[in-house]
Amino acid sequence: MKKLVPNLLVLLLICCSAYGYETQSVYVGPGYSRISFRDGIICLTRSKPASVLVLTSEGKFVSEISVGLSYPVNAVHHAGMIFISDYYKASVMVYTIFGRLIKKVDVGPYPTTLKFSNNRVYVACSGDKSVYRINCLTLEKEEKYVFQSASLYFEVINDELLYLYYFDTDRTYERVGGSKKIVKVSNLKNPVKYAEKDGFSYILGYADGIVVCLKNDNELWRVNLSDYAKDMVLANNYIATTSLLDPVMTLVSYDGKVLKRISLPNVAHRVLYMDEKVVLLNHLPGEIYLVDTKTDEVQTIKVGSYAIDLVQISQSELAVLCTDSEELFLINLRGRSP
Repeated sequence: MKKLVPNLLVLLLICCSAYGYETQSVYVGPGYSRISFRDGIICLTRSKPASVLVLTSEGKFVSEISVGLSYPVNAVHHAGMIFISDYYKASVMVYTIFGRLIKKVDVGPYPTTLKFSNNRVYVACSGDKSVYRINCLTLEKEEKYVFQSASLYFEVINDELLYLYYFDTDRTYERVGGSKKIVKVSNLKNPVKYAEKDGFSYILGYADGIVVCLKNDNELWRVNLSDYAKDMVLANNYIATTSLLDPVMTLVSYDGKVLKRISLPNVAHRVLYMDEKVVLLNHLPGEIYLVDTKTDEVQTIKVGSYAIDLVQISQSELAVLCTDSEELFLINLRGRSP
């Protein structure tokens, strides 16, 4: 059985100069299923046995946090501290990056998703259908927002909380902060993504594959896409979406027209826009697709088994967590610097 040796992670460097990218594979151990990146630190979370692995952006070992944890769900770095939502302890556990416990902040039952904005951390708690706001400087609770049903999906934009009602058919999202407003977008199922650009809002419905554009919370246009649209990203001149049903990426213009559908080798569940390319992630067999939307060329990068998620590290670097092969892949789209 492989063993993780602190300060000496197994590192495999694969240079693909002919393709212009560089890949590093770091062995991280079994069971890690969630990844985050913030302020130069990668956090990998494993719920059972409880563990949070803290790495640098280069994949170097910093610490492994396990003492005091029961069932960690999310872990994110902020200002030298690791914030961890502990599902069974109904708390946000705060550690130094080296693993020393600083404080246990009690929140609602079953905390899950963590988001940061303006030295505040927001945590969704499915047990009491709420989001708690914690001051990252004082580590004290400041606010509790209560909603009509539980959800894992929310965004914090300009200190406003946008809460997506994934399971609710009577409402689509709720806006709280400067003002409070419940918005219903008709015939849109399971909202999973909300983003804003140039004063317009864009929301993605998962089950029926719909992108809706809104202005001041009022619908302007909508586009029907492939069902089970898992993710979208706002690029300079278009919106790129994925589908778990069809192996395609769809590009939508900002005035609501389908520009093109680009075929992929397999379905993709995550999408980023970086280094003037669309980057998509496939679970199985475990692949990254780099798409040049000008030429429609699709370049495939093989990664490990069951590639569960990816995060952007820099303008040209990303990290991919592969649970079955127990690896973290670090990919530089520009290759090695001269």
